[in-house]
Amino acid sequence: MTTPRESDRYRRGDVVMYRTLFVTENGECAPAVADVRPSVVVEDTPELISLWLPPGTPTKLSQPIVPEQPRPWLDGEWELVDAVWERWNMLTLKVPDQWRATWVWWTPDWEFLGWYVNLEEPLRRTPLGFDLRDLWLDIVVDAERNWQWKDEDEVERVVERGLMSEAVADRIRREGEAVIADIERGAWPFTDDIRGWRPDPSWPTPGHAHIPEAQLLAIHDEPYWTNPKRL
Repeated sequence: MTTPRESDRYRRGDVVMYRTLFVTENGECAPAVADVRPSVVVEDTPELISLWLPPGTPTKLSQPIVPEQPRPWLDGEWELVDAVWERWNMLTLKVPDQWRATWVWWTPDWEFLGWYVNLEEPLRRTPLGFDLRDLWLDIVVDAERNWQWKDEDEVERVVERGLMSEAVADRIRREGEAVIADIERGAWPFTDDIRGWRPDPSWPTPGHAHIPEAQLLAIHDEPYWTNPKRL
């Protein structure tokens, strides 16, 4: 991600759109927004981008047109639908230029649940907030720091179909191994002090109703991840 000027950074308490883009490397599909999660900015610095997603937040999520398809962006057609984030408090921790984001989870009444590591390309800053390209592979970490891989089979399938290159698959596997090393040695953010994090009580529940639909779902310029030199 290009280093922004300080004047371009978001301020603590700002509401931004944290969007996942569906991008295929073989050009099978045009880039499209796969979900929109309005979030509150906790921190936006050269060292860390941190966002809070509280229960009750209006979102947009992808839903299969054919209901029995569990991962519609891989197996079939999908559409964006309005939804409400109800399950947990989520704190997203993203070090700029890293190929991972760590989601820290609590129940709505702040019982600590653990971590979820989403392997993804570095964020792209947009006029609305931040865009990410999810890279399928994940690591689930419970409150006792027991971990397991998630969706390894999907990585094989997307590579076979040409939706993701083998070079990118190798890159995220290396990143995943680095994550596991961090978990096992108790490195940040897999530390006990993160359990006590709480949002500023003055922060609002974020939303997207103030943004026109066409703007909310627009793709801003050419995604930088089409450049093979990024690896």
